[in-house]
Amino acid sequence: YYSGEKTAPVLTIFIGGNHEASNYLQELAYGGWVAPKIYYLGYAGVVTIGGLRIAGISGIYKSHDLHKGHFELPPYDNTTIRSVYHTRNLEIFRLKQLSSNIDIFLSHDWPNGITKYGNEADLLRRKGFFVEDIKRNAL
Repeated sequence: YYSGEKTAPVLTIFIGGNHEASNYLQELAYGGWVAPKIYYLGYAGVVTIGGLRIAGISGIYKSHDLHKGHFELPPYDNTTIRSVYHTRNLEIFRLKQLSSNIDIFLSHDWPNGITKYGNEADLLRRKGFFVEDIKRNAL
């Protein structure tokens, strides 16, 4: 889609995590179109589509980077290759400024305890490395 070879069949709104091309997404820190019909919410953003207010925050939570600014620049080193996709307190603050309700919230991190509302045994059979995270309520 990014190259224009194909066009998304439907409007797609997304946030970043630890498996996206951080170097490209950094160019759209405040959000923007990455391809026709594909919109990135940026580090944190809100859009209204068809009457639905959709908000999202990119990244994964790591306490040691939470209170830092966004300082990473390509080419990334062994530390910044990971910290570039960590959520920052600034984005949380920005979303807390919203004065009206949102209908849908997107995040890369799973809500605490979410595995209790699905087939946790099957999840752990497939991804056994989640066991300790679930025990610590840190998934």
